Amino acid sequence: MRIKFGKEEYEALKKFEAHHHPDIWKWIMDKVGKSDGLEILDVSEEACVFALTLAENHPSNKLTLACRGDKPEFDLTSNVTYHKVDFRKGYGELSSLDKQFDLIILNEVTHEISDLGVFFKVLKGLIKDNGQIVVLSRPKNPPLPVPEVCLMLWRKMAPTREEINAASNHAQLNSTSFSAAVPISVDRFQWEKILNSGCFPSVKNTLKCDDRAIRDFCNNKNGKFEFEEKISIFLLKH
Repeated sequence: MRIKFGKEEYEALKKFEAHHHPDIWKWIMDKVGKSDGLEILDVSEEACVFALTLAENHPSNKLTLACRGDKPEFDLTSNVTYHKVDFRKGYGELSSLDKQFDLIILNEVTHEISDLGVFFKVLKGLIKDNGQIVVLSRPKNPPLPVPEVCLMLWRKMAPTREEINAASNHAQLNSTSFSAAVPISVDRFQWEKILNSGCFPSVKNTLKCDDRAIRDFCNNKNGKFEFEEKISIFLLKH
């Protein structure tokens, strides 16, 4: 599918995050210890909403986006720097950033990164001594409501909690993790924008999941999408 990460999709995602995940983000920022004056690196592909919101709401933060995807289709704030980086070709471009960060965010981690242990070791070299890496992952089961054509790839791409813990051990990082179950109620038109944003890798990478498939999937829903969202969150540090 073609990613549409424009202003409409960004606003839909911000609304979704503000309504459903405020306790999660507060917990993360409490662990970081502050929310202003941060050097942040986001390696989350498209839809880096949490990091972009931190940059937008806290102008003293400096955010570096290192994404395989194209630059978002709206103006970024002046404290955001965008780099197109393809992790499948190695990690030299990441290492060449020649900078250390207070916080690194990796959202929607998948098996597209062939060796998570090596990847975490590279990220470890980019955090300050008191810095942290935040990894957010949704489990294989239950998947979120996405077009059926995407479900097989979702199960294939999503790493297990055990795989993420093994990767952090390989990188010699201390890991703290917890799971959240969040009740979701979202308008079907908002959910369509979220699916189109590219924030879910299985949707983005399923060739048959085009705009029409997403539109039909959402139009066939009467009322709102209501479900329980499962999220695994890992805090990694030296």
